[in-house]
Amino acid sequence: MKILVINNLYPPDALGGYERSIADYARLLQHRGHDVRVLTSGDSQQFSASHISKYADPVVERCLSLGGTYSLNQGAEWLPPDVLGAVDNRNRQILAQHLQAFQPDVCLVGNLDLLNVDLVEQVLAAQVPVAHYVMNKHPGYVAEVAPKSPLYRYLTCSNWVTESLRQAGYPADTALTVYPGAAVDEFYQAELPPHDRLRIAYASLVMHYKGADVLLEALWLLKAAGVEFTATIAGGTLIPSYADALKEHVESEGLQDCITFPGVLSRPELIQLYKTHNVLAFPSRFEEPFGISQVEAMAAGLTLITSGTGGAGEIVEHGQDGLLFESENPLDLADALSFLPANPAEWDRLTRSGQQKALTQFSQASSLETLERALVALAETSPNASTQSVHSR
Repeated sequence: MKILVINNLYPPDALGGYERSIADYARLLQHRGHDVRVLTSGDSQQFSASHISKYADPVVERCLSLGGTYSLNQGAEWLPPDVLGAVDNRNRQILAQHLQAFQPDVCLVGNLDLLNVDLVEQVLAAQVPVAHYVMNKHPGYVAEVAPKSPLYRYLTCSNWVTESLRQAGYPADTALTVYPGAAVDEFYQAELPPHDRLRIAYASLVMHYKGADVLLEALWLLKAAGVEFTATIAGGTLIPSYADALKEHVESEGLQDCITFPGVLSRPELIQLYKTHNVLAFPSRFEEPFGISQVEAMAAGLTLITSGTGGAGEIVEHGQDGLLFESENPLDLADALSFLPANPAEWDRLTRSGQQKALTQFSQASSLETLERALVALAETSPNASTQSVHSR
């Protein structure tokens, strides 16, 4: 098939897992033999992250313009209406050119933040079906302007996102959950990390909504209780003052010898981090749409201890393949962490079950198969569908 992909950002411009997942799908679909073209913004952004893959990028056209700026501190800030109108008109002209030149069978839309939903309507008007992969609580526009075409279908990263869309009044009756697959083969370790003592990893943005401060409070409680541990809090931040306050707190409590802050890690560096740690703490207080770092750590043989907020709770079953704790409760997190060294047989069982679950239920291969079937089914609904183009694979 010819697959057009539209996303507001594309690596190395990235805020987080949304952009990386769309990039992974684009690369893997091309690897499967599809003709893939990506339309994304070429705006200079303050967000950048390494996202190296063994699969080559498809054609990436950084030709769209965002309708504003975005920060995790202030959220989306749109341009003035007169300027925004000119941006939207230019984007529509660019999209029209690519629709005419590329003639896609189907369109995979991702994050529409700071892009106008009219772009989706323009694709649908060309009789090209749209699969909108939603990895946020909302799809980037209000429910009142949601496309009503039968050629438009939501794909979501979790059942929680699907239910959130329904409750907010979006037309999600045909939504299909496609868990964003992790590169489990890259993270997999046949030999589990030793359980000699707690070696705790945090791998996320170092931000308040991600709960890094909750983890620090839990670690202080472990120290006070005499539980031996080391911890690495890895990740960048968009609010340096918050990260600086955490580091100052660590020093004031005398924990600098057992807690380190290496900053942003590339994927190879993250793989190395997991080889030297045995627990992933995921203390998010934000309702996570999914939480792919949890799956990557489980595949590497780390035991997952998570707040399980939002869709993140669909990854682990408490006491079976990981542990859940109450969000924003450092005492509950400390109890979950201290449970592991006090119960070595259970620790080993939880780790092995979690790794097996990551490998069998959340791999990129299984995710891609589900996505590809959905795209083929959508392509077949188009009045423009060519039996040869859809079924020639």
